[in-house]
Amino acid sequence: MRKLIYALILSATAIATYATPVDEARKLYREGEYEQVVTLLEPVIKKSPRNGNANYWYGASLAALGRTDEAIAPLKRAVERNVPEAALALAGIATGNYEAADAREYYDKYESLMKKGRRDIPDEVAEVQSKLVLMENMLSRVEKIAVVDSLIVDAESFFSHYRLSPEAGSLVDGATVHLPDAEMAFVPQNNTAILYAEADSLGNFVLMSADILDDGSIDRPHPIEGDDLAGGGNAEYPFLMADGLTLYYANDGEGSLGGYDIFLTRRGDDGYLQPQNIGMPYNSPYDDYLMAIDETTGAGWWATDRNRIPGKVTIYIFIPSENRVNVDADDPNLVALAKLSDISLTREPGKDYTLRLPDPDRKQVPDRNTKPAASFELPIGPTSKIYHNLSDFKSAEARKAMSRAINSRAEINNIENRLEELREAYRTGDRSQTADILNLEHQLDEARANYIRYTNMAIAEELKH
Repeated sequence: MRKLIYALILSATAIATYATPVDEARKLYREGEYEQVVTLLEPVIKKSPRNGNANYWYGASLAALGRTDEAIAPLKRAVERNVPEAALALAGIATGNYEAADAREYYDKYESLMKKGRRDIPDEVAEVQSKLVLMENMLSRVEKIAVVDSLIVDAESFFSHYRLSPEAGSLVDGATVHLPDAEMAFVPQNNTAILYAEADSLGNFVLMSADILDDGSIDRPHPIEGDDLAGGGNAEYPFLMADGLTLYYANDGEGSLGGYDIFLTRRGDDGYLQPQNIGMPYNSPYDDYLMAIDETTGAGWWATDRNRIPGKVTIYIFIPSENRVNVDADDPNLVALAKLSDISLTREPGKDYTLRLPDPDRKQVPDRNTKPAASFELPIGPTSKIYHNLSDFKSAEARKAMSRAINSRAEINNIENRLEELREAYRTGDRSQTADILNLEHQLDEARANYIRYTNMAIAEELKH
């Protein structure tokens, strides 16, 4: 949202100027020379403290430098002198501070001043205001989580600081797996596929998947099928859960609050379903990305630049919950919990949050000379040749069908585990889960039928070649 506001500031051309230094300041601002603007306009404002345009460009430059607390006073003076863009800049600052009510008040003031000056309101302002509605909705549903720790690391190769168990897969530099244009890639534990992001012909990043062959080479890269995963923007930083169905990734298109937001989608028969923004505290008015959940260690990880440290990102380590529970809307710490301004507020006093994380020196990059572990045993044809990996298939359609069978098998395992838990509770006299047990039994029948259907389809397609 803040990026949109700065873009609108840059496009402001109808502000009258009162002095040559203000003209020069506006030019310097558009060139990104914010420090020079501040230096140039300080004596101007000292001499003419009521100069609205000087106060506006001065305040806008301070905001662009991250000195938002200092920017508020000159921007307010500019609003008093009827400079509408100053109200827009204040709305951006309020948004960054999660002050939704103040942001809405400044948007209203911006529109009022634009109408008073008989100026057209840019179409982009409606998009920015829709983001404010999204923020208000997110603040009403802040998930209650326990943040165990945070790390401030260099933005470059930040993912190398995630400590995942082998069962959760590996986050690797694209160059190390022969994908020089990919910043990072995700390789599941079975080492038979790889997920990453790549720019398309229009320069927008899309999520990609490819098979990993026995010799470690990448085969048949293709866009991940799904219901508008990019949302009109860029989709990057994929992480696939161990169930093979649940995909986290970052997107800066429609439905995003800041730049990048973290989204979740699940795989269906025809690709991934409509993605959902996972909300706060994970997402913010800034960039948030690369959610990874490690079911073996019980730790979740994600990265963000919400703390505005140049060249750095913050990685939060938290304990995921099986079922979402939201912070009470009347909680006095609601905004602090959404911003994570004090992670100690997320933890219960006296509770042990110790996590057994993998060795920090564990090699993340899979051994490219190691044959992928067998992920299934499937007899093919009259000779009953046994296939063990997706790379064994010659037919792309057979490979696709078998991939779906693997996902169905993972779904079967998950349902069976959940059913066992509920049945055990039922045996001890708890009858409250009866409806859930019946529903899961129905889902299990469907998953088993899908597994048989997809394996038969894989065999039939492979025999055609």
